[in-house]
Amino acid sequence: MARRHRNDPRPGDDDFVPLTDAERRAHADALSRSHAGHGCAEQAAGLCQSGEYYAMLGEHDLAEQMFREALDIEDAEPGAPQAAYASFLLDRQRHAEAFAMIAEARKLQPDDPDVFLAIGEALEEHAYPKQAARWFTAGLVARLGHLTDLTIDDLREDFDTEVLSRGRYRARQALNLPQDHIDALVQELDQHNATMAEAH
Repeated sequence: MARRHRNDPRPGDDDFVPLTDAERRAHADALSRSHAGHGCAEQAAGLCQSGEYYAMLGEHDLAEQMFREALDIEDAEPGAPQAAYASFLLDRQRHAEAFAMIAEARKLQPDDPDVFLAIGEALEEHAYPKQAARWFTAGLVARLGHLTDLTIDDLREDFDTEVLSRGRYRARQALNLPQDHIDALVQELDQHNATMAEAH
């Protein structure tokens, strides 16, 4: 096993990548304590990440405790703890509770693209394409304020716009909806990327 150097990322650091269950547990433990007592957005984010790692380890009660603690932090990014908890609840087949969390997130009027993406992807993964399409679309509106004059450059130049558009496209395909101009932009970007890849 390679020795860690003093400057290597440690559990709890943003750039630490846990590869084993032991490292995941150490990372989850460190994240659960990060910014403890501050009641800040960073503490809420750390608790949610900790919950996600505990869930991976099968520590579902501990994971749920982390999400619930994050929900109690007033300065959390609006909708972010609700999104993380809803995803966990869907994975646990607790769909009614998950939808209650999603409704709570909506009431908080989130503007962070990651909130819309997390909820959209969780709904998509659990076979709710109609609701997923709504969240991806709402994320685009929150990001851009409009959709009518969205261009391929918007997708190329802004990662959040691209991933929300792609999620929306997948959900709409699952619903067999006719193509609209955003779907066409996603396809155009894919064709462009494929052409560029062939050229190299």
